[in-house]
Amino acid sequence: MKNKTQKIHTLIISDLHLGSAVSQAKKVEEMLRSKNFRKLILLGDIFDSLDFRDLTPECWSLLHYIGELSKSRKIRWIEGNHDTGLANIFGAMLGAQVYEEYVWQYKGRKYLAIHGYQFDRFLVDNVVISYVASALYLWIQKVDFEDKRVSRFVKRTSKGWLRLSQKVAVAAIKYGREQDVNYVLCGHTHKAQKKINKGLVYYNSGCWTDSPCTYLTIDEGDIKICEY
Repeated sequence: MKNKTQKIHTLIISDLHLGSAVSQAKKVEEMLRSKNFRKLILLGDIFDSLDFRDLTPECWSLLHYIGELSKSRKIRWIEGNHDTGLANIFGAMLGAQVYEEYVWQYKGRKYLAIHGYQFDRFLVDNVVISYVASALYLWIQKVDFEDKRVSRFVKRTSKGWLRLSQKVAVAAIKYGREQDVNYVLCGHTHKAQKKINKGLVYYNSGCWTDSPCTYLTIDEGDIKICEY
């Protein structure tokens, strides 16, 4: 865990899936409290569903803390496929500006943040099947060992998961080139990743439902994939 005094310009987290049995809200809050950053980007799927009854005290504590952060930090929320609509509801409460995609410039470089489900054609074309597959994987994580060895094995060896990560990366890079940006940042696949194609750089922020949890930091134009 890095020292709290370390300064970070932008911190990016995604796929918390608050309300699911495998969300790790306490860890997220611990990490946020340990960092000194100017901007926080919530890169989609912060919530798992519309059912607020599943939110634990730890989830509410995290949401309250993000709301406190908004008094002194910039908070940007990019909608994911799980929290479409919820971002608008909670955005005001958390002091977050809500976007479908967010473009900004820093240190002479242009960044695009978009959740990534838009590049998942199977999800777009097969909503029901995708929902069932997602629910099955979350169940595996729920009943898994504490170190999440089974779910990590499934993610690491699943051809479908590997193809999804690759397809989202390729489509995101193509879209980023159309938008004339230097970096494209996504979530959705739950797999932290870096990919470079003809000068355009793609990063995926991973997730907070697995172990290790991953996130991105940007400072002085340098992007890092970090583990917690």
